[in-house]
Amino acid sequence: MSVVGDFNEWRPGVHPVALRKDGNRAVTVELPKGSTHSFRYLGADGHWFNDDTADDQDGPNSLIHT
Repeated sequence: MSVVGDFNEWRPGVHPVALRKDGNRAVTVELPKGSTHSFRYLGADGHWFNDDTADDQDGPNSLIHT
């Protein structure tokens, strides 16, 4: 699984999501302060999904405001 968005030119695998010891998954992406970015998660078998805790939605994409 990876987080894919305008910050990595929508390239899968650039920011992989790692499984943590507590069973949660995490990824860190540094973004400029005061910016807005579209993103989605890409899971197994090409399954795309959004972040339910994102700041906003823009069509099929989740949005984060920094």
